[in-house]
Amino acid sequence: MGKAFNYVRGTMEERFWSKVDKRDPDDCWEWQASLDTRGYGNFGVPRNDGTGRYIMQRAHRMAWEFTNGKLDGSVQHLCHTCDNRKCVNPAHLFIGNPKVNMADCVSKGRLNDRSGENNPRSKLTANDVIDIRASVLPLSQLAQHYGVAKSVVNYAKRGITWRNV
Repeated sequence: MGKAFNYVRGTMEERFWSKVDKRDPDDCWEWQASLDTRGYGNFGVPRNDGTGRYIMQRAHRMAWEFTNGKLDGSVQHLCHTCDNRKCVNPAHLFIGNPKVNMADCVSKGRLNDRSGENNPRSKLTANDVIDIRASVLPLSQLAQHYGVAKSVVNYAKRGITWRNV
């Protein structure tokens, strides 16, 4: 049977910062280790159950906690001022919630407008919707004419979708 190796050297904080490309205080400090599917850094934290196994935490949250103290359970979002998901510079992080996070996203122009014709899955145009709303034809005929489901025409006609038209 092979020998078990303990690859964790030093404190958890030392292990963490060894995986960060620290630069000037105003620059992004990018995480150099594992990333999740959304591009955020992953850092393994030992479980408290005595199994010796780890649970993955977001690296930017760990950077905040190492610098500013433990986050309580009410903190839902730790947002980036730099919008760099790999950045773990505590000076680039701020506490928020879903509403604050979305407001920050909108204010920086990062939220793509995917309404109406900007939605790549849209089969109707704004002019189609104007014509549908003005039409007296049955929904089934309109749906057949535009090559969409009857519900698509119904929602557009009633203003449930395409509210901006």
